[in-house]
Amino acid sequence: MPTPEDYRREATYRFSSARGIMAAAPITGRPAPSNVTDGRFFGDDTWSTLIGSLPTEANTPETAARVAAVFFCVSIIAEAIGSLGLEFRDDTKPRTDFPLAQTLAYEPNHLQTGAEFWAAMAYAAVLRGEAFAEPTVGVDGIEIWALDPTRTTSQWGERSLVVDYASDHGARRLLPQELFWFTGIADGGLRPLTPWKQAKGSIDFQLALEVGARAFFRNGRRLSGLLSTEQKLSLEAIERLKVGVKRWEHGGTPVLEQGLKYLPAATNNVDAQTAELIKQRTLEMARYWRIPRSMIGDDGGNAGNNEQDTRSFVNWAVRPLTRRIEQAITVRLLPPDLRAERVRAKFNLDSMLRGDAATQWRNAVLARTASIMSVDEIRTAWFGLAALGESWSDDPRTPLNSNHAGDTITGGETAPHDKVE
Repeated sequence: MPTPEDYRREATYRFSSARGIMAAAPITGRPAPSNVTDGRFFGDDTWSTLIGSLPTEANTPETAARVAAVFFCVSIIAEAIGSLGLEFRDDTKPRTDFPLAQTLAYEPNHLQTGAEFWAAMAYAAVLRGEAFAEPTVGVDGIEIWALDPTRTTSQWGERSLVVDYASDHGARRLLPQELFWFTGIADGGLRPLTPWKQAKGSIDFQLALEVGARAFFRNGRRLSGLLSTEQKLSLEAIERLKVGVKRWEHGGTPVLEQGLKYLPAATNNVDAQTAELIKQRTLEMARYWRIPRSMIGDDGGNAGNNEQDTRSFVNWAVRPLTRRIEQAITVRLLPPDLRAERVRAKFNLDSMLRGDAATQWRNAVLARTASIMSVDEIRTAWFGLAALGESWSDDPRTPLNSNHAGDTITGGETAPHDKVE
């Protein structure tokens, strides 16, 4: 009798005729150098460890994400999407009466929660332009596992998609009907644009700035330059000069003799305006991911501007991606019978758009007085309170001056002690 672990392993990696013949695992070796002169002969990670400095060119998504501004832009969108509640609705009411709703919202697989899964998928899509996951059937029912983007290679054809995945159990080729995926913006074809490659010029500039600033401060903020004199130096003077240079490298003050003059060979950080350049390039990269200035800069702002920037962030950075995910879930994961009932996936963005506490209460009153939302909907969706469970509290059309709305306990009498017999 197989154990649950054996069943899970076989269900995840078993051969399927729909996938065709499994390809052999690729033979990996030392990667070919892309540019021997820039210090990446063995790859960014290895060479950076050896010389103790950052790479000056982004050739992989992982290298691009080392830049603080890139990681911030990508992670803030991913975390925002992971924090949203995923709901399913038809034309009239919420739907939670099918297992897939709970799986996608709370526990996509036995190692990830819904927040962790959707944040990871969004991170891959925001950085790379695409994110893939594989739905499977495990011991506990339906599961969906995100595919490691470093092991995933997508091949977009004119009207086709094939994904090669190098798992621990060998290479597999996955067809669209075996996958769940969503992508970023494309330029008219199926292949999505790769965000980090679109921003590569700004990322490389930022990396060069960081490397230069790091070298400057590592050198004790000592400038590089030349020592010149019109006199002939004796051997004793040269030896004393070497000692002075060593003292200078360790923060000391050398004594120059025989008319020696120091000539800087490069401008300093103040003249080069390094801080201003880093700030400007940070804002430039924020434009690639449509992050408002107040969220990535240090200029701050008043409460009104910050609230408006938050709304802009939701409208132009978060909402476009959540819309793509919602449609991908509805089309690629929901079975046809649920789609026939007009069941749709929806991320709840209300929590990010309500503003401060005073604005939330004011909007709640407006939503109720305009008969847009019922009392129960406002209590549960906006404030996390329990529903009253009354017929009038579930109907947004109930008049506000209704006796039932005024006092449920007394049977609708708002002031029974004032009643005259």
